[in-house]
Amino acid sequence: AGDPCTVPLAEKLGQAFTRKTGTEVKVESAGCANGIYKASTGDVNIGVSTHEVDLKSLPLGTTNTVIAKAPTVILVNKANPVNNLTLQQVKDILSGKIKNWKDAGGKDLEIKNVLLQPCTTAIFSKKTAAFGSDINKLVPEKKGNPVTGTNKLVEENEGAMGLQICGYESPNVKVLTIDGYLPDENTFPAKYSFYQDYNVITKGEPAGNIKAFIDFAISPEGQEIVVSMKHIRVKK
Repeated sequence: AGDPCTVPLAEKLGQAFTRKTGTEVKVESAGCANGIYKASTGDVNIGVSTHEVDLKSLPLGTTNTVIAKAPTVILVNKANPVNNLTLQQVKDILSGKIKNWKDAGGKDLEIKNVLLQPCTTAIFSKKTAAFGSDINKLVPEKKGNPVTGTNKLVEENEGAMGLQICGYESPNVKVLTIDGYLPDENTFPAKYSFYQDYNVITKGEPAGNIKAFIDFAISPEGQEIVVSMKHIRVKK
């Protein structure tokens, strides 16, 4: 079980593992910490999360293995002429100092922030500044998958700025560079620092099929799947 920010990679790894071993892998979406606690109680074999996990506060008796680094990126509407933001501009937008795209090289248009994913908002607030209490936010009419919800709101609103896991953006949005960089293995972590650990949590030390799955995820074959999802390998 994993949060929506982890499910796409978990599904890809699961499908490949099933083809390789014949062992079926079922993946379910849960809340950000829900998968971790389901794993700690034995309700699921593995809990997955990209939310910042403090290893000291994991449930007693659990083991965490980091199998990838999950980059986060800034999305804007395709009609927005802005292609790059400086780190300072990102800080100023999220803190509320900049509220209009014209002050960041764009049109005279109010910035509307899409902050649906706790995993991505946590890493941006840590790396930039606390979010301003008065920044304009866009929220969906109904609760749903925050990953697809972020794409949809940015697609439909020219002034939108969304935070998204890299690789999960739709083809109908634009990804901005930050200080001229996008996340990849060449820019990680010195030039592009918005990354989270992709955490795999088990009850006790992994064994049997569970260990085999985790070993597959960090094997060269598994790490190529990580790269195909625009995540960053932990083992080359």
